[in-house]
Amino acid sequence: SLRGELDFIAECRSAERIARNFAGNPHLHIPRVYWEWTRSSVAVQEFIDGIAGTDHAGIQAAGLDKPQLAGQGAQIVLKMVLEDGFFHADPHPGNLFFLRDGRIALIDFGMVGRLSEQRRGEVALLLHGLAQQRPGQVSEVLLDWADGREVDEAALMQDIAVLVDTYRGMALKDLRVGAMLNEVTVLLRQYGLTLPPDLALMVKTFLTLDGVGRQLDADFDMT
Repeated sequence: SLRGELDFIAECRSAERIARNFAGNPHLHIPRVYWEWTRSSVAVQEFIDGIAGTDHAGIQAAGLDKPQLAGQGAQIVLKMVLEDGFFHADPHPGNLFFLRDGRIALIDFGMVGRLSEQRRGEVALLLHGLAQQRPGQVSEVLLDWADGREVDEAALMQDIAVLVDTYRGMALKDLRVGAMLNEVTVLLRQYGLTLPPDLALMVKTFLTLDGVGRQLDADFDMT
């Protein structure tokens, strides 16, 4: 990822790929790339005249609907991850701008993640199993990720059942998807299993998104 971030040609291609995936979307703006001045060591892109994602007073003063922005941001990232399989992997507030017409602008596409169609299906099953408290469904996905490595399946399923049970009865808006995925990652490590590299960036992205969403809206419900 770090090597990729040093190549501005690759970054600008990623920006344009995401722009194509969101063509016609009324909620997201991707800055235009000026290829005539762009090289591997310099990126020249459209100036974004918006309110920084870190400027909560400015967002308030502009009269923007913060819960609506949080919801739109979540839909944008979830589309990238679960539908497109190509996503901005660093959506922290410094890479977000809110335009005065209510759109969200993203910058800095140096770190991107990719998920195959099969992996997207597995992630959807995992998230659904966590949110709906279905330990068997979660276990099935994690054992698939074990990729044939020897693991005590009974013990793993028991630990997953305990993990899932901690969320039983909790309102959906109180579930933190990023934190849940992080706990799954810790569990995998305890069993000597490695999180597939493509999923590590996704977990990082969900953790960041969860935090940004709750800064905008205390009742943010990513689930």
